[in-house]
Amino acid sequence: MKAQIRPWKNEDAKALAYAANSDKIGATLRDGFPFPYTKEDAEQWLSFNIGKEPVTNFAILATGQIVGGIGFLLKDNIYRKNAEIGYWLAEPFWNRGIATEAVRLLINHIFSGFDIDRIYAEVFSNNPASMKVLEKNGFQLDAIHRKSIIKGNHILDAYHWAKLREGL
Repeated sequence: MKAQIRPWKNEDAKALAYAANSDKIGATLRDGFPFPYTKEDAEQWLSFNIGKEPVTNFAILATGQIVGGIGFLLKDNIYRKNAEIGYWLAEPFWNRGIATEAVRLLINHIFSGFDIDRIYAEVFSNNPASMKVLEKNGFQLDAIHRKSIIKGNHILDAYHWAKLREGL
């Protein structure tokens, strides 16, 4: 299944809320990602992101519908050559290669459009599928921060993955 990424639009609120409303998604993301995920949450997210330059957050589409979200944070100061990525996918679309393709598209966007030499992601130990997505995109495991995350009532490891610009 072919994935696409595009900037978010105001009319995406209903589809975003529907796709994101899963406790299984929320269990693998930072606490700022709410559950339940309401239309109001979606509208808040969209109003924060739409019109922001540069565009750093995108909808993931497959078969013409919104199936997830993906984005990056440009770092500053001594980390100014780094970008952190994050992504999620609606449950019905797991294990179809969509996240792998979306991450590939985002990597290309970041390396071609920004003065970034290193892209990294932090993955909770309860999300091996996300680690596989990164590995398929050429990321390497940099570190495991043992017992560094508290998610709900669980203490988890944080896996740090990184990909360097070609030639470094």
